[in-house]
Amino acid sequence: MLTINFQSIRFRISAVIVASIVCGALLFEHVWVPRMTALIVDANSRELRREVEILSDGILPFLLSNQIGAVYETLGSVENRYGNWVQVTLHSADERLLYPRRLEETLDSTNLISETASIQFQGQSFGRLTVIADLASEIEQFQSEVWRMALIGLGIVALTLLAILFILDKLFIRRLIKVADAADELAKGNYQLSLPEGSDEIGQLANRFDAMRRRIHDQTESLSEARQRAETALEARSRFLATMSHEIRTPLNGIIPAAELLALSDLEPDQRHKVGIILTSGKALTSIVDDILDVSMFENGKLVLQTQAFSPAEICSEAIEILRSSAEAKGLKLLKACDVPPDLMCSGDANRLRQVLINLLGNAVKFTRDGTISLHASVAYPEKSRAKLLFRISDTGIGIPQDALERIFKRFEQADGAITRQFGGSGLGLSIVKSLMDAMGGSVFVESEPGVGSTFTVEVDFDVLGASNANTSPKLNGAREVGKGRTALVVDDNDVNLIIASAMLKQLGFDVDVSNNGIAAILKANESEFDLIFMDMHMPEMDGLVATRRIRSEGGPNAKTKIVGVSASVQVEDVEKCRAAGMDSFLAKPLRTEHLQAFLAEWEKESVA
Repeated sequence: MLTINFQSIRFRISAVIVASIVCGALLFEHVWVPRMTALIVDANSRELRREVEILSDGILPFLLSNQIGAVYETLGSVENRYGNWVQVTLHSADERLLYPRRLEETLDSTNLISETASIQFQGQSFGRLTVIADLASEIEQFQSEVWRMALIGLGIVALTLLAILFILDKLFIRRLIKVADAADELAKGNYQLSLPEGSDEIGQLANRFDAMRRRIHDQTESLSEARQRAETALEARSRFLATMSHEIRTPLNGIIPAAELLALSDLEPDQRHKVGIILTSGKALTSIVDDILDVSMFENGKLVLQTQAFSPAEICSEAIEILRSSAEAKGLKLLKACDVPPDLMCSGDANRLRQVLINLLGNAVKFTRDGTISLHASVAYPEKSRAKLLFRISDTGIGIPQDALERIFKRFEQADGAITRQFGGSGLGLSIVKSLMDAMGGSVFVESEPGVGSTFTVEVDFDVLGASNANTSPKLNGAREVGKGRTALVVDDNDVNLIIASAMLKQLGFDVDVSNNGIAAILKANESEFDLIFMDMHMPEMDGLVATRRIRSEGGPNAKTKIVGVSASVQVEDVEKCRAAGMDSFLAKPLRTEHLQAFLAEWEKESVA
């Protein structure tokens, strides 16, 4: 299909040429031709007037001598001599028609001219002579010749203009199009399209464009190399963080669970205090590792929100319970006011919402020396299928200056450098809260007064699933002796981890068997049926992923047993690998008593159902 670009220079020049020719033709026809015709008529009129006067002088002697026949003969011969004279009339002084004897019918032509001469002698009038001439043939011949010359002229002009258009097209337009095509190809990443040559302005433009293209190519290659180096460095950093997380969590798995088990034994007050210090320090170190991994996940764009059913009221209770011991250790009152119906069920990432509340409550505990910390939760329904949850965390802590309110949500930022030295912390907790809220489509903002306290407000919407009939949340302390009469297999290549996990499960009533690699785990799984299998992800000889696939695929007594992945590698891709291998759940190292209890309570609920 032929398309016309009305904005192109080629079209505009062609349109100017055509318009010029049309305007010239119109001007020629309506102005010049009528003007030249009028000049011809005027010239013929003057010539006719002169001839009529000569003729009137020639017949005067015949009129004086009353020789009418001679008058007739003279006028007839003259009339025949001039082919364009269509009528000659002679009237006497008393207006009698002398020649011809009678007039023919009225003449009908648009190109007639008429001249009349009075015949006088010594002041006496003897009549008047009138001649009418028809200029139609002269005018037609003139106009035909004029149009022939005009067409020749217009043809010459058109050819000249077309030649000019061809030259302009070849010297400028085509070369400009090549530059435009090169620009289009440059946008697509093609730097090789040829450019017009020459020393004129178009050639200079092409040379400058080519120089710019080379610079863009060099810069693009430099940026590509820099991006590749940055991606390599980012990947190396991610691998480093994952490795360091694994290496730090592994010894922490021997510290925190051991300290929690030790805290359950009969200790002296001084010993219990020291165990509390170990637990607090271990949990703080775990929190820092978690924060760093979260920041890495945000930067890499690897944050994936999970969708599950949850109770907002239970999330509030769990967050309060997790921070209660830390708050009470500082002599703080931890209050909860929940106006969210306990049977309200929503759909969303409950773990990330819990993390937001824990980070804000932990931040309040950290920066409050005495007084109270409160969590107030409420709900509104902007739509029938949506619930807007509002959480307000208030404290009576040190407060935040007004000029620092905006930057506290930035990474590694706190209100004052002295705060880091006095209270500690990495400055990541609030930035993680802000990133999580952005990912969940929510918002977080703060109101604060130095020396009085701060209030953080979180708003986030979730889909409403309906109402549950009963409170089915797993209580952190409700999984005691849940394993009584049940068996568990713990698979881990680290002896400390085996000892700790076994002790924690035995305390909960389980009969525990252990294996230190995947091959031994498969043999035991094929010999005995277990209620639960805790499988480490990374092990020599055969890792937990392969072992899980083998247990699932070989159809032994534990093909349907719930297998829980346990690892110090807690990045999203690691968790996904565990689930892809056939594991049902995942617990991060270091194992925490409350996390294990929460998992077992949930498992118990599923078993009953």
